[in-house]
Amino acid sequence: MDHSQWLVPWSSQWIAETVCSMLVGVACGVLGCFVVLRRMALIGDALSHAVLPGVVFAFLLTGVAWSGYGAVGGAVGSVVGAVPEPILMLLGATFTGLLTAVLINLVVRFSRTKEDSSIGIVFTGMFAVGIVMISALPRSTHFDLKCFLFGDPLAIGRSDLWMMGVVCPLVLLTVGAMYYRLKLVSFDPLVAAAMGVSVAAVHYLIMGLLSVTVVAGLKTTGVVLVVAMVITPASAAYQLTNRFWVMLLLSGVFGAVSAGVGMSAAFVTNSPTGPAMVLVAVGLFALAVLLSPGHGVVFDRIRRARLARHVENEDVLKSLYRVGPVDAAGAAGAVSAETQMSPGRVASALRRLRAEGLVDEGRGQWVLSEAGVRHAETMVRAHRLWETYLAEEGNADPARVHSEAERLEHAHDLTERLDATLGRPTVDPHGSEIPRG
Repeated sequence: MDHSQWLVPWSSQWIAETVCSMLVGVACGVLGCFVVLRRMALIGDALSHAVLPGVVFAFLLTGVAWSGYGAVGGAVGSVVGAVPEPILMLLGATFTGLLTAVLINLVVRFSRTKEDSSIGIVFTGMFAVGIVMISALPRSTHFDLKCFLFGDPLAIGRSDLWMMGVVCPLVLLTVGAMYYRLKLVSFDPLVAAAMGVSVAAVHYLIMGLLSVTVVAGLKTTGVVLVVAMVITPASAAYQLTNRFWVMLLLSGVFGAVSAGVGMSAAFVTNSPTGPAMVLVAVGLFALAVLLSPGHGVVFDRIRRARLARHVENEDVLKSLYRVGPVDAAGAAGAVSAETQMSPGRVASALRRLRAEGLVDEGRGQWVLSEAGVRHAETMVRAHRLWETYLAEEGNADPARVHSEAERLEHAHDLTERLDATLGRPTVDPHGSEIPRG
């Protein structure tokens, strides 16, 4: 590893390639939000492969071919003639992308084949057509299929930068202009159709934009890895927010960061640039899965641990309410027998309850404070109401409802609604009085 290479992609020699790759990341990230929300990942993968016939068709029309470049140090491929017109390549890819979407729908509609199988049939067929068309290119033409499949950002030229400089703003402007329709179709297509929105037209619009973006960023990651730049940043953003516009913003940022940092990481580690970008995107997704405040694994474990401590606190509090004051020296053992908790967990719960002002340790005894008594009575009330509910509404055996009520009693925020539903009973199924709130 050569850490002196971190800023090389931002030098004048490679800045065009880096900026173009970041624009690809932004466009792919924004469009990826619709792919992820509409569960169209397989279709996105299909489009990335199905554009091959359109690209090859552009070569056939112009009679020239395009080749990628290898690592820093020179070209490893050959270029015959000039680069094909970007507009022609975009048109060819857009046509084959939309044709793929139409064919998938036709196969689903007129056969017994399910959508996932239809996608596999159509995109592999289109990709095979592209391979056959490559074999029909003139003998003097060299088509670098490896570069097409896996990408080579270091082979990006000025025409690629100009093309992506048009495609990325076009994608952003289209999404901004049709934001509410796209949002409605993504979350509830049935309501969108009822409101007069053409769901099919929006679907094909997304497919068209995705096809254009895939081709415009063809040299960045290639068709094999481009689906990762579409899905991964959007999935990372989806982990972090429930607001659609924030998801679009974060996904675009993540796409750009993945491309920029991936370029630098590729120079530092002397590795392929396209895969390095994808690995950075996967790393961002992994961090989002772990550290998302709302849905992350780490914060979920923290919430579960806090909930477990809360349940233990309330179990110990209710136990003290039932058994009365206990000697401080033997409190852990006495409460442990009552709650089936280990003495160490009971001692920790007592310390937490004392810090919350719910129990006091005075005259060598643990006793409930006034606030602790009120809280314990709330727990007992919730427990006996749940027992009544399970016995009367759930037709459960009164002798077997205690253990279930022990779990449900901690949801005492539902106590008032439960009390009203039961007609405000005064005793539980065992004849014990239900405390009033």
